[in-house]
Amino acid sequence: MTELAERNGSTRMAYAEWLQGYNWDYFLTSTFRRPRKEPYYALQSVWHELEKYHGDRAFLVAEPHQSGDLHVHGLVAGPGPGWVPGISLPWDIYEGLFKRFGRARVESANSQGAVSSYCAKYLLKQQSRVCDYYEVFGDKREWRDGIDKQVA
Repeated sequence: MTELAERNGSTRMAYAEWLQGYNWDYFLTSTFRRPRKEPYYALQSVWHELEKYHGDRAFLVAEPHQSGDLHVHGLVAGPGPGWVPGISLPWDIYEGLFKRFGRARVESANSQGAVSSYCAKYLLKQQSRVCDYYEVFGDKREWRDGIDKQVA
């Protein structure tokens, strides 16, 4: 294994460990009806849609679909227990993503083990494609270390 591949692998593992330290409400996938080639704008578009459904924090990744066009995988969380309004129900978020972009999937993140598996499978898998692109969304207060550990 090359030094760069080892460094990329350890970076991905560090991201996975970091993401597992937070509570997440949903996993999501959005595949665009109209082809997207620019990852930055694809991620921004999905984030702006999630904000409409009270998503407060998200980690989103753009990757090429089998067609070569982009699609987005991600984790999203609402404001947490006790906050009104809370994050919308998964079928409402699905409907919004589907209407705006095309194919979508929104599923509950029921456990940290499920988050780990999702991170490994979709978000941080080892890829050699040029458009691996991910971004953190939400107010910086939503990303303070340990915020979810104190609430959980």
